[in-house]
Amino acid sequence: MPKLILPHANRQEQVVFEKFGIHLIEAMSADEFEKVAAAYISSHNVLNLATCRDNEPRCTTLEYFNNGLTVYILSEGGSKILSMQKNPAVSYTINDPYYPEKNYLSASGLQVWGSATLFKKNDDSARAQEVMKYFRNSEAVAAQGLEPMVHAVNFNIITIEPHKIRYLDLCRGFRNVVWEK
Repeated sequence: MPKLILPHANRQEQVVFEKFGIHLIEAMSADEFEKVAAAYISSHNVLNLATCRDNEPRCTTLEYFNNGLTVYILSEGGSKILSMQKNPAVSYTINDPYYPEKNYLSASGLQVWGSATLFKKNDDSARAQEVMKYFRNSEAVAAQGLEPMVHAVNFNIITIEPHKIRYLDLCRGFRNVVWEK
């Protein structure tokens, strides 16, 4: 059963937050948090995926799509695939643009730790069709005449299931709230 850790501000931090109109979330269920996190994931489309192989970390910026907290990535290949085949433990971040000169306390983003699984599209076409139900760019692909290319490529489908999520968005009251499966 997932658990949620809501950090509490000390008195000095409370004074600063109050000065800037920030009210930290003090109570929330894990289910409620999952909905907030899934909405954040759904409202973005680019993540930074960290993998590690042979003690060499690597971070790659990738487009993704999701179903709730589960993230999917389509990839033709590369070092990230080799890394995940050897070590399925991954981490990724998703964040909003940050403009500290406008609002220093406005940073927002998710850090996610999870496990990745991989399969080739043509190796399990039924599973690929199920995953592609969540693909958000079908219309763009069709409008740009890219469907034949997309159908021709036997891309890797990466699925990431989270086991830990940390969310920061002080303006919405989330100060490094941690969800763990």
